Amino acid sequence: MIKRYHLPAMLFFLISSTTLLLAQKSVYTFPFENSYRLPPMEVRINTEEIASTYQTLGNLYTTEITGLGNETLEQTSTSMISDVKAVDAIRFLEFYLKDQLLAPGEPESGSLEMSIIYYNSRSRVNPGTIFDILTLGIGAFLGIPFSTGVTDLEVEAVFYDQSNQILATHRGVGRAKVAETLYNQNYSRRTQHQKALKKALNDLNQKIMADPDLTGREL
Repeated sequence: MIKRYHLPAMLFFLISSTTLLLAQKSVYTFPFENSYRLPPMEVRINTEEIASTYQTLGNLYTTEITGLGNETLEQTSTSMISDVKAVDAIRFLEFYLKDQLLAPGEPESGSLEMSIIYYNSRSRVNPGTIFDILTLGIGAFLGIPFSTGVTDLEVEAVFYDQSNQILATHRGVGRAKVAETLYNQNYSRRTQHQKALKKALNDLNQKIMADPDLTGREL
């Protein structure tokens, strides 16, 4: 028989255990933790380069308008293509800069520009592809992976000194693979992109932290 004074302790243990099990890590949790951070500096995320890499710039339209006095005016507009992966890329860079790379505070010393300079996503055949063909698509409806999604990307960091001269340039590459099914294809594309981002940032971070020009001096 359980003694009464043990009940509060057991309830506390159960509640604590349940809370830990239900707690989830942030999407922006990285597979590394820097014990040293670079001095604070001015930061620029090259959104134009990222938009170009993910092909989100869309089309440029020019319209001619005839005004008073037969004057011709040109109006230019751009149609933007929304891509959640480009948004994820910018946010991952922001969290990496804030949580892992740069120390908080003032004064700023030097500057840093970051961007995604390469992105490619594709699907390739796997054993499930053949099974899907042989079963006339029944395998796909049963949730059997019909292809493997592969995402490759490259992230770049360019450091400048106080005279705006390039001090160092580092790049990190990442690849992620996800089994694609009829029911997770759109979700898996975003997930594998996030995994590739983390691997690329991990590769980049190792190179930055191993550079004595960055870690061994004031920028």
